[in-house]
Amino acid sequence: MVGSMEVNLLVVVPGILGLVWSVKEWISVANVKIDGHPDILANQDSKAKTAAADIVVEMIKISKTIQEGAMSFLMAEYTYMAVYIVLFSIFLVFFTGVPTTIAFVVGSITSILCGW
Repeated sequence: MVGSMEVNLLVVVPGILGLVWSVKEWISVANVKIDGHPDILANQDSKAKTAAADIVVEMIKISKTIQEGAMSFLMAEYTYMAVYIVLFSIFLVFFTGVPTTIAFVVGSITSILCGW
């Protein structure tokens, strides 16, 4: 049989590795700059040199609009999830007991955090 220490490592180590990987990916995405690749634009079209700045401004405007829409969606989704968690927790506590309800709430919250 597998000992207690090995089981604990099999549970904890993948979680830690997942968190480290998530931080690494978050940092790499945060370092992406939106510059419109002005050199590529200039090679494609002579008008692109003067329009590159305008293109970058439009790209940034569009990206901010997408980001605001995504945040609005997430907040609406999390509001619905919070109501569901509360209502279903009340149902669970009566039919299954407190430990199951706590497990449900903790699982729901960690699922929400993973989706963030």
